[in-house]
Amino acid sequence: MVFIEKGLIFNIQRFSIHDGPGIRTLVFMKGCPLRCKWCSNPEGIKNYPELIFNEKKCVKCRRCVEVCPTRASTISERGEISIDRRVCIACGKCVGVCFSGAREIVGKYMTVEEIFKEVEKDRIFYENSGGGVTLGGGEPTMQPEFARELLKMCKERSLHTAIETCGYTSWANLKEILKYVDFMYYDIKHIDPAKHKEFTGVSNKLILENLMKVFSIFRLPIVIRVPIIPGYTDSEENIRGIADFVARYGGKMIELLPYHQLGVSKYEQYSMKYELENVKPPSEESLRKLRNIRTIKTRTITFINHLQK
Repeated sequence: MVFIEKGLIFNIQRFSIHDGPGIRTLVFMKGCPLRCKWCSNPEGIKNYPELIFNEKKCVKCRRCVEVCPTRASTISERGEISIDRRVCIACGKCVGVCFSGAREIVGKYMTVEEIFKEVEKDRIFYENSGGGVTLGGGEPTMQPEFARELLKMCKERSLHTAIETCGYTSWANLKEILKYVDFMYYDIKHIDPAKHKEFTGVSNKLILENLMKVFSIFRLPIVIRVPIIPGYTDSEENIRGIADFVARYGGKMIELLPYHQLGVSKYEQYSMKYELENVKPPSEESLRKLRNIRTIKTRTITFINHLQK
């Protein structure tokens, strides 16, 4: 691996309690190889900085139109502001003149040292709670060299490390990153490869192959995360299949993540269409049934509850 000096980050969230042991700082890395229909972090999908536009805050002052070097921002005769994403270069000039705060550039290039400086501010909380730093996204393995170096620095300076990954990356990249990881969340969206591709844009073949290698080589706590999306991933057949697979390779814990609509409002700001508008969160009864799935193969699996953020 060749070290990349800067990584692209879209958020650093302090005092997180749902992304590993104890109190943690969650570093969101930009870029993801999957296109999950239910994604609640559309700002993490693209691997470059993006302009977001909150139309509700816009006062139609036209300043953004006047300063746009590529004419991506335009105003209609009716006074409606629109953005042509095909020519927007996210230069930020419109952000600088938007006094109403309707515009923002999401995605910032930072060095390992800059991020660690932010993370280390809460060292006392990590030490008192058994917490640390967690890399999430997007997908941190999309920036493998940078993720490895950031985790390495955290380990060298005695911080507990964790990663949240979909596992869709080369084994060479994942293996190098995991040398500096203490705790791991690993996503399995669907056990059926065709349905996985239909719902996320990619097959689960590489994901499952990588997970088998992780179980066989690394001795670290691993929690398998499964999003429960009604009509997509919430069948007993799917959960039983995932549990069977995980148990076969020595996995112990599966966390069911109930679908929510907290990220829906973000799509409009990115000029994106959200496909699951009519999908409702699963009931507690349906989640209970899935958590109680047991077979001879999966009797060693513990289903843990997820506290919705």
